[in-house]
Amino acid sequence: MTRLFYATLVGLVGAAVVHLVVIFLLPLVSTDTAWNRVAAQVAEHEPMRPGDERDALGAGAYGPDPFFVTVICRYDLRAGALHVRSPGLAPLWTVGVHDSLGTVIFSANDRLVAGRRLDLAVVDASQLRFVRQNAPPELANAIIAPAARPTGFVTVRAFRPDPTWDTVIERFADELACEPLDF
Repeated sequence: MTRLFYATLVGLVGAAVVHLVVIFLLPLVSTDTAWNRVAAQVAEHEPMRPGDERDALGAGAYGPDPFFVTVICRYDLRAGALHVRSPGLAPLWTVGVHDSLGTVIFSANDRLVAGRRLDLAVVDASQLRFVRQNAPPELANAIIAPAARPTGFVTVRAFRPDPTWDTVIERFADELACEPLDF
């Protein structure tokens, strides 16, 4: 009876270890990742608005969200820091910084900044050190998002409560800029 119990226990522990290894390796071996889709469709430092429901970037679990306008920017911090900003206003905007594994490494919304205008800088460790010591004037009011990996993408979403807000939200999205900063 003890051998049967021991064999069952070893089998369950072994299965648990195998399942955990598979789960943790899945992002590394998967070919259809968020990063691969963004890298294939979005040019570096060029804001891109996902199209319709046929677009792989715009389709969520239930299709595109009609209440949000999404803009995606891809970056490579080896070419300099990324500065994302829009002079327009939206009733609510959110920004998510993703690394090349598709993991969200930073997120914020309009409630974090005075004036509620989007102004974000994505920097690596050396650029962060420089910004802390010698803050450039263009980053005086910017939210600073540190990134451990040099490549990734930023997703900006603006809330559109109803169709009367279309011109405001379109202006916010159209004026959004993703520019490299060279220190």
